Parts: sequence; C-alpha cells; structure tokens
Amino acid sequence: MRPASNDLRRLVRALNRILRDFEGNSSLIERFDELTKVIYCKVHDERDVAPASKKGAFRFRMGDTDTSVAARIRELFLHLIERRPDLFPERFSHLHLEDSTIRKLAEELGRFRLAGVSEDLKGLLYEEIIRNTFDKGENQQFFTPRAIVEFMAEALDSSLGGRICDPACGTGGFLLHVDKHLKRNGSALDTTLLGFEIDERLSWVAGVNLDMHDPSCTVSVSHINSSGSLGPGLKPYFGTIDAIITNPPFGSDLSEKDSLADFRLGKDKASRRRGVLFIERCLELLKPGGVVAVIIDDSVLNGPSNVDTRRLILEQSHPLAIISLPDTAFMPYASVKSSILFLQKRQGNWTAEAENGLTFFAHAEVVGRKPNGDPLLKHETRSGKMELDSDLPEILRAWNAGSEREAPRPAWSGGNCFWARIPSVEAPAFSRDAFRIDPAYHHPARSQANKALRSSRHPLKPLRELCDLRNEGAVPAKDLYEDEIAYLGLANIESHTGVYRPVLVDGSSLKSSVKRFVSGDILFAKMRPALKKVCLIGDDFDEGFASSECLVLTPRCDPASGAPIMLPHLLAILLRSDLAYGQLIHLVTGIGRPRLSKAAVLNVRIPVPELAEQRRLLGSYSQSDSAARSLIEESGRALEMADRIMSQARRDLIDDILSSSGS
Repeated sequence: MRPASNDLRRLVRALNRILRDFEGNSSLIERFDELTKVIYCKVHDERDVAPASKKGAFRFRMGDTDTSVAARIRELFLHLIERRPDLFPERFSHLHLEDSTIRKLAEELGRFRLAGVSEDLKGLLYEEIIRNTFDKGENQQFFTPRAIVEFMAEALDSSLGGRICDPACGTGGFLLHVDKHLKRNGSALDTTLLGFEIDERLSWVAGVNLDMHDPSCTVSVSHINSSGSLGPGLKPYFGTIDAIITNPPFGSDLSEKDSLADFRLGKDKASRRRGVLFIERCLELLKPGGVVAVIIDDSVLNGPSNVDTRRLILEQSHPLAIISLPDTAFMPYASVKSSILFLQKRQGNWTAEAENGLTFFAHAEVVGRKPNGDPLLKHETRSGKMELDSDLPEILRAWNAGSEREAPRPAWSGGNCFWARIPSVEAPAFSRDAFRIDPAYHHPARSQANKALRSSRHPLKPLRELCDLRNEGAVPAKDLYEDEIAYLGLANIESHTGVYRPVLVDGSSLKSSVKRFVSGDILFAKMRPALKKVCLIGDDFDEGFASSECLVLTPRCDPASGAPIMLPHLLAILLRSDLAYGQLIHLVTGIGRPRLSKAAVLNVRIPVPELAEQRRLLGSYSQSDSAARSLIEESGRALEMADRIMSQARRDLIDDILSSSGS
C-alpha cells in the first residue's frame, strides 16, 4: 500500500528501532548510512531498474532465511553501485549490516510501496530520517525548513533554468524543490542542477537523495574539500551560473589565509564570516543578469561590521527582494535573526539600473515552524483542514502581483510588504547611513513621517524639550516589601489605544526594578515599540510603578504662563502614531526582544501648534475616539447577546429531545 504522511513517520520510527536493537554497537551516523543504502535499494527495486534476475529483492519467498534475503539485497546494492558509481564513494559502497538486520528492515519496508508515493511523501520519508539523525554539524550546517525552501524556489520561478547551483547544498533540499518546480512547469529541458558541499557525507546524501527522487534534469553533486565552495575549487564555474539558491553556513568563520586572499571581503583579514564570503562567491559564480536567493543573518543588512559587504552588493547587483524571517525560523538549531536576499547581478551601469529598479521588502512573522522545530499549524476554515501557519504564501502573492505589473509599482502594497527604491552607493546621505538595506530603514512609514514633518506648518520640537524624564527607580522586593502597589507591566497596556489596566500586587512579589509614575505622566514602552504602547496616566490614583521597559515622561509647562507646552493627552496620541514610529523604526535594535534606546525616543520630533489649536485638534479627535469606543461597546453587547441566544437554543434543544415522546 501507499503510506500517508503519518504512516511514513511511524515507518521511520520502526526502522530506527530495528537498527538500534540489532546494531546497538554502531553509532547514530553509521546507522543512518546503512539505512540510506537499504532505502535506496528499496526505491530502485520498485522502479525495476535491475535485471530480471535481481528484481523483487524485497519480496519474500517460501523458505527465505536471513541469509537469502540479505544476499538478494546485497546483490541489488552492488548492481546499483555499478549503475551509478559516481554516487557511491568507496567509504559508502558496502552494506555493513548483519543479515538479520537487513531482513528485519526488508520486512518493515516491504509493507509499503515507496516509488509510487508522491514526491512530497517520498521526500518526507527521507527528510524525517535526516531530521532524526543530523542536528548541527561542525561546519555549521542546519537544515532549512521546508516552507522556506519552497518559498525561495517559487519566488525565483522564471529565473530557474540553465545552470542552477547550490554551493552549500547540504542534503540537497533546495535542489530537490527546484527540480520539483521544474517538473511542475515542464521546464526541465536543458537544465542542470549543480550541488557543492564541504562535508563528504552530506554530499553523498545529497546525491542519493536527488537520485531517489528521479530528477527530471541533469544533476551533479560534488564534494569540495579544504575551504569548500569558498576555496579555489569553484573558480572554473565563475561567470557560468544562471541561478543560485542556497543557505550557506553563516555562523562560522573562514580563517585559511590563501582562501581569504581571493576575496575582496576577506583580503588582509585574519578571518571573515563564511556567510559574508558566500555572498561575494555567489556573485562571482553568476552570469551577468543571473539571480541568487541566499539566506543571510541580518547583520549583513545593517550591521556596522558589514558596510563593505553592502557596498559590494550594491555595486555588483540589484537587490530584487529582501524578506525578513522571524527569529524562530531556524530554531532549535539557531536563534539568529535572518533574512532572504534576492539579488540580480548587474549587467551595465549601476546608476541606470537603480533609477528603474525597485526592491520588494517583506516581513514574515510566522513560517510554519514552532521554536522546537515542530510544524506550526492553523485551521483552514474553508476546507476544514489544518495547514501550516505561514506568512510566506501571502508574501509570494504580493511579490508576484507587483512583478507582473507594467505600471510603476506602489510604494506600499499593504500588510507586511512594500516596494522601495534603494539609493545609489554614490548618494551622500546613503553613504553616511552605512548603505543600510534592511526593511526598517527603507520602510514607507519612515519616509512618510519625514515627509510629513517637512511639511509641518507648526514648529518641531524634540520630545526632550516637551517632557522631563522621571527616573525614580525602585526594587519593590527590597524597597516596598510591605506595600501593596499599583503596577503596570507591558501586558497591562493595550497596543495602539492608550488604554491601561493597572494591577494591585504585593511589593515583595516584584524582584525586578520598576519606575515610579504619578497622575499626568506619560508611559512610553521602549520594548517592542511596533506595538505602540503609550498611555497617559489619569487622575484615578496618585502613584504607581511601571515596568523598567517604560520611559516615564512628565510633560513640561511654559515657565511664563504655567500652561502645558503640549497637551499631555494630545502628546500621548502623537507618540503612539505613525508620525513618531516612522522616526524610530530604523533605530530599533535587538532580535528576540526588539527595543529602542532612551536617546532615540527623546529625539523624536513633535509638531507643536498654538495651545488653542491643540485644544481644537484634541476635541475633534476625542469625538471620533468616543464614537469608535461606542461602536466597540455596542458590538461587544451584540456578541454577548448572540452567545446567550445560542446557549438558550442548546438548552431548549436538549429539553425538547428529553421530553419528546418519539414515534
């Protein structure tokens, strides 16, 4: 029978148990090698690639013994090696299992047909084996989530043809999905897939993996020792590749002096991050006009140590798209914040291309993966099925919609996606900002805020001139041990609305430092500033204490008149608006806990109208705010009523069933 995905996972567990129980003295990697060989035999046995005398090696006959079953499979394996000797280096060309183990594996595998299984399920079988075997290797390999691999292949789409390469191919996941894409589009003719890998075992696995999937085009996977793809072994391929799709090992350094000297980004350095050097190597491999999709850590986009990297990227290529991934994308292997960089190698004058080229930016908050590596699923309401919870399909739709338009693309396409023009490296302001190419720097909210400030009819003042900073800290567990205090954590302040709900807690329960606030103060949460948690403390209590992640701002008054320079309520509204956030978005730092510095917040510029105009503006806003809150309350009452009606209907139904006489 053909196995479903759950059956395949159970099959993998059963195969692993057999190896563990019957080959207990072998290592996990050794057992993986042997299982790979047996599954390879099973798939090709079903494809009838062997002579008639060697067919049906996994079909049991009357009187079979451990020795006879194992002999048939060993004979088939030798035939397959003769057929594809390039796939089996000497160290992987022998079956080392006991006859009894081979028979047990054959019995388990014999219950299923693998060759007829869909590409996804057949791939799932081997991916599950790989996932259970490899964690993170000495060369910093970890395996790219399936949803990200599929997204990258789909995004390249029409660029996939000719010579397609993964210079850090691992187990061949990217090349497999490229081949799948080519098969679906019927575009595999005259296409060659090239894989290069520094780890000999992984290069063998990649070749076997691709062959088991019956690729539709020419495939070549090579082991490149020494510095791998960063060494001299790839020089014959320079300028010959049409498309590259890869996830290089960006978590380790290259320190081989001779190899470093071959790179503009490595010359005269004792070491350099491999991920940085891979960008330069990919551009060297590409033909003019060729494209690369590469996963990089976010320091490449905005880190001060990679200014030279960004300059090289902008001089030699046009960034087609930059897709920001969540920090959970590669957990549990790594928690580094990363992005996907799509580049097209330039063919002519950079300035001419830059004038006509926009870059697509997007931010994915979820990619179908939990922090522990398990699938993150959501309920699909229309079909009633569970599917991966991922922003990548919607990002792909936005990318395709923009790229298909002949008319100029809008700066903002909604959601987490937008188009923007990256300036030339010759632009003085861009040079001063270190050639940043991250989404935050080019986000439309930033340009819109700057444009709005330039057009302001009112004087602009930095927040530090409108407020004093109250910095009265305490550690309640020490300083307020016997007190009950009003406390505002970030969870007690609503996003965007300014609504806050303090809680009364015993001082002894708060071990971290807090900041005192009083009525009339403004709390500005500098942690996760995109949530815009800013609130004005009302007259409902005299004092309280806020999380240390909040700035406590006391609005200033005019010394002469005693009137506020800026109405506190109006100031709080502006501080949680796009006008303020647009000035701050590119200053947010941190990966898992994004935050703003105190200096960044205090430098936010605010337009300050005359006091009478402030009152008029606040009055107009308050009317709209009041109407909106009334609608929210009304909808809440309607939902409560609907719930009561349905609850009563269920009770009535039960009463009717119990009291009915029947027929």
